[in-house]
Amino acid sequence: MSAVINMVRVDADAALEAAVRELVEAKRTEEEAKRRRIQAEDRILALHPAREEGSETFEAAGFKVSLTGKLTYKCDDARALAEACAAAQWAPSMIPVKTETKLDETGCKWLRHNEPDAWALVAKFVEIKPAKTAVSLKV
Repeated sequence: MSAVINMVRVDADAALEAAVRELVEAKRTEEEAKRRRIQAEDRILALHPAREEGSETFEAAGFKVSLTGKLTYKCDDARALAEACAAAQWAPSMIPVKTETKLDETGCKWLRHNEPDAWALVAKFVEIKPAKTAVSLKV
């Protein structure tokens, strides 16, 4: 009986090793494809620069190509910005700062595992679903 168990374990180990090798090869192929894609995008942008902000679509090689330029805005001290605007007596609609209310996932996890009565109240408002399991490997 133990010979059968050992054979099953060897088969499972071999299948797992084959799957890991396949993942390594897929990641290598994916990285090469990503590098080639980025190079092609850079060549297109060198030949047809994008707008600073906004989209543009043109035809090339029988395809519709869309380029979208975007600027990112960052403020290290949004509170100071809001206070400066308010001090200048700007209307609230002119102050470029948002206050965002969002779920504290860490707090939810803590409540769920440590305070079941409190979690019972919170759980009515929170949807929990499994996320994709991450698989990583070190080569």
